[in-house]
Amino acid sequence: MDDMATTFLSINYDGPALSGGEMAVEDLAPALLAMGKLFEEANRVINGDKSNLSVRVKAGFIKGSFEAELHLIQGWIEYARDILVGPNATALAALCAFLGISGKDVIGLFKLLKLSKGRQARKARVLEDGNVELEFPNDSGEPIKIVAPRETVQLFRDVKVRKAAALAVKPLEKDGIDTISVRDSSCDKASAIAVVNKDDLASFRPPENSDSLIISTPSTIAFSIVNLSFNEDGKWKLSDGQNLVWASIEDEDFIQAVDRNEVAFTKGDILLCDVIVQQWQTDSGLKTETRIVKVKEHRHPTSRQIDLPFG
Repeated sequence: MDDMATTFLSINYDGPALSGGEMAVEDLAPALLAMGKLFEEANRVINGDKSNLSVRVKAGFIKGSFEAELHLIQGWIEYARDILVGPNATALAALCAFLGISGKDVIGLFKLLKLSKGRQARKARVLEDGNVELEFPNDSGEPIKIVAPRETVQLFRDVKVRKAAALAVKPLEKDGIDTISVRDSSCDKASAIAVVNKDDLASFRPPENSDSLIISTPSTIAFSIVNLSFNEDGKWKLSDGQNLVWASIEDEDFIQAVDRNEVAFTKGDILLCDVIVQQWQTDSGLKTETRIVKVKEHRHPTSRQIDLPFG
């Protein structure tokens, strides 16, 4: 049996470009979708598969700005809700608090992003009370230390959450849209809980390289050259005898010898190489990269000889 929680939030877009009562649909639609996605991904991070969250929207203009109302509906498996948050707690309110849009006196995701100013934490320490202290580099030399709830830090670390947050505030890139604010729909505009300005855009930008390295394995592998055509990344098409591999060759001496035509290739050539195979976890799934760091030997098929039992 599901236990339902519900709340209404108003998202307000403000600035001179909206004074005429219009907002371009190509700006609004992706931003609203991203805002809904942000709540869904945050619910996934905090509550896993024990809860589901649906987001509905209705929109309209108020004086000098555009406002959309989000209706958040959270469904819980009843026993899971009782175990995790207690029968008297409001799980949806806690989720909003960890995002930083509930008005509670905790550092939520929005505030943590603004305080971090787009920097990545270089140290993290779990405190005795369960909160997490993050240490960020600072231009002045003295590091910035921020203490936030463990759940807020989980949201801060999650790539999908960060990307959704960046898309949700993307309208601020447009001239004439200066502010995005969030408040409880029952309160007036002046009581906005989370306010994001143009100056905050850099703070919401997700890390450029969000892929997570799983395995990095050095080895020595023999490859045959399938053909001498390269893909758009300049990688070589090789075979290890079982699988086709697109590999980057980082051996500068070998590359320069090829460029000077000092290396001739024939069908059946074998390259004996020192290789690093890396596997990454990405948003789209598992990615494998093969890097040839050294070409140790280049064998031609004409040099193949039959072993004789000397002795």
